[in-house]
Amino acid sequence: MSIKLSSAAKFVGILTILGCIIPTIYLNVFSESFLLHHGLSHSGTATICGFLCLLGIIGGIAGIFDKKASSLNKRVCILGTLLCLIFFLYAFVQFGTAREGTRRISCASNMKCFMLAFRQYAIDYAGNYPSSGGAAGFELLRKYDYLTDYAVYTCPSTQTARGSGDQPLTEEIIDYVYIGGLNEKSSPRQPLMYDKPNNHGNYYGNVLFTDGTVERIEGKPWTANIKK
Repeated sequence: MSIKLSSAAKFVGILTILGCIIPTIYLNVFSESFLLHHGLSHSGTATICGFLCLLGIIGGIAGIFDKKASSLNKRVCILGTLLCLIFFLYAFVQFGTAREGTRRISCASNMKCFMLAFRQYAIDYAGNYPSSGGAAGFELLRKYDYLTDYAVYTCPSTQTARGSGDQPLTEEIIDYVYIGGLNEKSSPRQPLMYDKPNNHGNYYGNVLFTDGTVERIEGKPWTANIKK
């Protein structure tokens, strides 16, 4: 006995596969950094997934209330609608998570910019990095034209207002902690700067070491895992 599915049931079934199964594999197998390297992103995939699931929900509801549909087709539509609803909510959560993942990578890129500025500073000051810690050390980079882009001094995950014009850097407009008094001969695993504690929440932060590497530190609180 052949099973004949209605157009609505087929529509929901196809969208369940396209909007649920394939994007879910895609979101969980590939890392955000891998996807960004290839011009893709988790947030874009989550958006497409959510849109397809929304279409599936609309089509499924139409199939459920189709008076001419058989009981089998209605059951297929009910199942497909429930799956699409579940994955629509999943995509919504993933969208927020993916955006934060992208911001963390942008934050690490900021620190790479700082490392270039620190090294240029060290060339002019006998291998020494700015002696003052905190905002005062960052201000030396800005004041003497080693790093003048105010945007780099704020973490992408925060709402900190950027400086402008020739405004001196203060702790209020900087999202990073700088450890002063180091130089090019300091231990390669000595932290040079890191995220302020709440930039990405209590579980995650980026740290720049004197060897130029940027690493993510995790834990609660993550700052307790920084070996200063």
